[in-house]
Amino acid sequence: PATARGSLFILVLHLLEGAQSNSLIQLNGNGYEGIVIAIDPNVPEDETLIQNIKDMVTKASPYLFEATEKRFYFKNVAILIPENWKAKPEYVKPKLETYKNADVVVTEPNPPENDGPYTEQMGKCGEKGEKIYFTPDFVAGKKVLQYGPQGMGRERIFCCIFLII
Repeated sequence: PATARGSLFILVLHLLEGAQSNSLIQLNGNGYEGIVIAIDPNVPEDETLIQNIKDMVTKASPYLFEATEKRFYFKNVAILIPENWKAKPEYVKPKLETYKNADVVVTEPNPPENDGPYTEQMGKCGEKGEKIYFTPDFVAGKKVLQYGPQGMGRERIFCCIFLII
C-alpha cells in the first residue's frame, strides 16, 4: 500500500489570483491528490515553515491510512508560496492552484492569542467546512501538546479536520 513516502510536494509561487474557488482535491487509487496548502502573504518569509508543512503532511499520511483502515492517504500536496517571498529555483508557477481554491491556509493568528486551528464553514457546527486554517506556530509543532501526544498532535488535527471538509 502507498504511504507518505511516495508523497510529492509541488512548491508553487503564487503569482496571480485565479477565479476558481473550488477545491482541486480528487481521490485517485485511494490517494488524495490536488490538495493545496497556501501560505498567507502576511506570514513572514520562513523556509522552515515550508519544511514544517512537508513534515506535517508526510507524518499525517500514514496516520490517515491507519485511521481509515488502510483506505486513504495523501498522494500529493501543492504548497502555494506567496509572491512576496523570494523566488527559488525549486518553485514552479501554479497551474490551477490559487489562494482562493486552497484547502488549507497557513496564516497569522487572529486575534493574536487565538493560535489554534479552525475551519471556515458556511453551515452549522458539524457540517462540511470550506477551508482549514493553521498558524505558523501550529505547523511548527509548537502547539501540539494542546492537541494530542507529542509528535502527532498536529498530524491528527490535520487528518481529522481534512476529513470533514
